Formats: sequence, structure tokens, C-alpha cells
Amino acid sequence: MKIIALGDSITQGFPFSSKESWVYYTAQELNLDIINQGICGDLTRDMLRRFQQDVLAYTAYTPNHVIILGGTNDAALGYPLAEVSTNFTVMVDMACRHDIIPILGLPIPFLVREEELKLMSYRKWLQDYADRKRIKIIDFYGPFRAAIEAGTGMKLYADEVHPSVEGYQLMGKVAVESLKELIS
Repeated sequence: MKIIALGDSITQGFPFSSKESWVYYTAQELNLDIINQGICGDLTRDMLRRFQQDVLAYTAYTPNHVIILGGTNDAALGYPLAEVSTNFTVMVDMACRHDIIPILGLPIPFLVREEELKLMSYRKWLQDYADRKRIKIIDFYGPFRAAIEAGTGMKLYADEVHPSVEGYQLMGKVAVESLKELIS
């Protein structure tokens, strides 16, 4: 199994190195080669713009799966759902046309209310879209939301947006559980 993880700073592992990212944790736990194509500050339109180069034409590696996790920066800037959903749809379509199985990640909660409300609309759309298209989802959101509701969520964050090392480890555990069924 060859996987590329496409995303923003939360895929990259910011504010730490990529060795603290959920991608690295997942690769180590499952003994898989997962290429981290997370770039800080990327919007979903930036991810779409580099999809050809960073996923389809990644010459050293021909993936059979791509994990697409994004939308947090779009929410921070207030981009409409119609634009963000189109970006996801085009990336999924591109993957499928090249026999790469897409997997969608549900972004973790944003700790700023206004941005979280926007991100919630993206998450709902992602879940509905994945259900309709029968696309696998990695639910990074649920465990973070549960920790926040239990009063232990703050330890999972380095700031209002990015996970702490413990938060990235939790994301890694979620990804490992989701991907185990694909590799067995």
C-alpha cells in the first residue's frame, strides 16, 4: 500500500517537525511508507492546484491511496462551502480517474467559534459527500470533540488551530485504526 497525505499545516505537523505529525505516527505504527504532502497555509484550492504534481505525478512513488485533509485555512478566511466543496470534488475525481483511492479526513475542531461554525459546514458536507460516493472517512474530529466536551481538549492543542504533540499522536491513532482494515 502506497499512500500520499495531502493537506495543510495540520498534515505537515506544524508547529513541530513532520516527525511529530499524524502522518509520521501512522506510517511508523503501520510500517507503511506514507508521503507527507502537507504545506502550511494551504487552502483547498492550493491543494487542488498541486494535486497533479504532488499526487498524480509524484515520480518516485505511485500511490494507490490519497488521504485528503483540508479546509481549516478556508474556514479561517471565510471561504464559502460551494468553493471548498468543489475543490474536494475535483481532487476526488482526479484521484479516481487515475485509479487512486481517495480517503477524506474530517478536520479537527477549530477553537475559535466563528471559524468552527464555517468548518462544521465543511465537515457536514464532507461526511454527506463521502456517504454518497462511498469514500472512506478518517474522523479526526470526533475524538477531539469528545476530549473538548470532557474538559481535556486543551492539552490536544498547541494553539487555537494546531494540535500539540499529544494531539498529533491522537490523530495518528485515529488514522491507524481507520487504515488497518485497508491493509489487512
